[in-house]
Amino acid sequence: MTPINVFLTLLLIVAFHSVGFAQIDELVDQVNEAEQGTAQIGNSIFRIIKIAAGVLLAIAALAFLIIREQNQDMARKVGNAIVGLVIFYGLIEIGENLAN
Repeated sequence: MTPINVFLTLLLIVAFHSVGFAQIDELVDQVNEAEQGTAQIGNSIFRIIKIAAGVLLAIAALAFLIIREQNQDMARKVGNAIVGLVIFYGLIEIGENLAN
C-alpha cells in the first residue's frame, strides 16, 4: 500500500468514528426522551385507574347505604365489594409511589 492509501484509510476511519459517536449520542438522547414519555404515560394510566377506582368506590358506598336496610345478603356482598375496592385502591397508591 502506498502512504497516501494508508493516510486516506486512517482519515476515513477517524472521520467515520466521530460520526459514529454522534449517532450513538443521538440514539441515547432519543432513548432518554422515549423513557420520559413512557414514564408520563405510566403516570397518566395510574391516575386514570385511581379515578375509576374512586368513582367505583363512591358508587358502591352509595349502593351499600341504599340497600343495607332492605336486603342483608346483598348488603354483605356490596360490603365485600367495597373492601375489595379499598384494597385495590391502596395497591394502586403503593404502585404509584413505587413507580415514582
